Amino acid sequence: MLIGHLPAGYFLTRYLIKRQKLPLNKWWLGLGIVAAILPDLDYLYWLLSNDQADTHRGYITTYPIIYFILFLIALLIYFFKKSPWFKNIIIIVFTNIFVHFLLDTPFYGVKWFFPFCNQEVGIYNIGSYTNGRGILVQNYFTYWYWYLEIALWILAIISIIYSYKKRQFIDKK
Repeated sequence: MLIGHLPAGYFLTRYLIKRQKLPLNKWWLGLGIVAAILPDLDYLYWLLSNDQADTHRGYITTYPIIYFILFLIALLIYFFKKSPWFKNIIIIVFTNIFVHFLLDTPFYGVKWFFPFCNQEVGIYNIGSYTNGRGILVQNYFTYWYWYLEIALWILAIISIIYSYKKRQFIDKK
């Protein structure tokens, strides 16, 4: 996905907030949305750096193993603290991060087995992006997955407008 992580994170976080019986507020939503795009924040560095020969997917921040280790550390902390708010943070943050990777897997691929295997696992090959592995897609912007991303944005905007009209967002000060 290129632009769909943010609305996907919005919908996933809304679901997790409801499931965990948390207040629907900007703090929880913001946390989930930031977590949903966290693996791609290195993209900003990549754009500003002079090293654009490779993609940003070569940076360690795009490897699931890093977030799995952080998840285990967070679980260890929770094991000793037993804080309900920390449990909710773990659920929202790491669910969004790993759904990000699941959404990236079909196109572009993800290094799910790093450090044991340095190859990206994916289904489709956009142009020559993944060195010829997978089903060739010449132009991502004319493929069904791109339209799925656009649909996610439209649905998210409609959902936000509807939620504001129904006054579903709660601000706790």
